[in-house]
Amino acid sequence: MAKHKDFVSVEAHKGRTIAARLLPGTDLVSGIEAVCREHHLQYGYFASVIGSLQKATFVIAIPEPTAALGFKYCEPRGEEGPIEVICGQGVICQSEKNEMLIHLHAHGVTPDGKNFAGHFSAGGNPVLATIDLMLVEVDGAKLMRRHDPIVGLEMFSPEM
Repeated sequence: MAKHKDFVSVEAHKGRTIAARLLPGTDLVSGIEAVCREHHLQYGYFASVIGSLQKATFVIAIPEPTAALGFKYCEPRGEEGPIEVICGQGVICQSEKNEMLIHLHAHGVTPDGKNFAGHFSAGGNPVLATIDLMLVEVDGAKLMRRHDPIVGLEMFSPEM
């Protein structure tokens, strides 16, 4: 593992690629978690997330002058559908308690053409027609989320 004053990094390798489709009515993040459990995928990333949602629920960073870094995450925001999911990016991690954590950011478009993006969590994001997924397993490294005292949140922590 490399520790530098500006970053922490590890070398890892691509493992399996999992292709999946989330069916109508399935929650976006809970569905991804179920695919990962089915294929025993602990660490990975999203090569592709596209499709549609009935509605979208997400959070974004907003200013908070009293917070250590001057921001916090807003209360969940919603967009009514149908929502076209243009792309999703993120990582499949484990918590310090060995629980699966899906860290997914996505970009969507509403019926009137409004673009939005944010951090998506479990609940509030039911699939409309499909979510097509390509998940890539990471071998040779642990992708963890650990509490960062400077940020005050659980943050990405690649480890050996």
